[in-house]
Amino acid sequence: MKELSVFIDESGDFGETRDVRDYYLVTFVFHDQSKDITEDTKKLEQSMKDSGWNIEYIHTGPVIRRENGFTEYSIDERRSLIYKMLNFVIKCPINFCTVAIKRKEATNKVQLSGKLGKAINQMLTDHMDYISKFDKVIVYYDNGQNELGALLNAIFSIQISNVEFRNAEQQKYRLLQAADFFCSIDLLKIKRAEGRLSRSETQFFYKPNELKKTFIKGIDKKRI
Repeated sequence: MKELSVFIDESGDFGETRDVRDYYLVTFVFHDQSKDITEDTKKLEQSMKDSGWNIEYIHTGPVIRRENGFTEYSIDERRSLIYKMLNFVIKCPINFCTVAIKRKEATNKVQLSGKLGKAINQMLTDHMDYISKFDKVIVYYDNGQNELGALLNAIFSIQISNVEFRNAEQQKYRLLQAADFFCSIDLLKIKRAEGRLSRSETQFFYKPNELKKTFIKGIDKKRI
């Protein structure tokens, strides 16, 4: 039986936006289960261990912004961790895509749900030739936002007859963390293009064109 796993992460929330420049992003990571990632995961774990990292969840945004559990780490330590994640997602046999909704076009929950539903539905339609090759599709989402969870369940169930949903914790799945990584870089891509990277983001990617050449272009080869 051919099985496809889809790992999902989002950036943004369904509340009314105070900044019309905001975006709501949803990233989908696709993994053909016939392609083993055990060795890729082991290499990431060993690399982290060798560098003294003992964490289950590489949460890209907080690592970059020095938030939550990463406040005590230096910029060099945090940059090293992000490069480990970049290396992992590039070498791993996975692909991804992201849908992005401009909040100035969806300033409230109803508008956002409508536009997001259409975007996700179109994404599945665009990639149905690939998805239909699999006998079973398993969707992993941490149900961090009930509204998104309901949309995903409804749209995937309509488009795909052989779909199963699993409530997954970020700490237990490196590919959920990969979805978080791709989503974070795609948001930075938008902010960079619009000239509104935050101070902490600019300080983190301090080398000239590092964000664009290494990270944005680096993950482009993984887009489905």
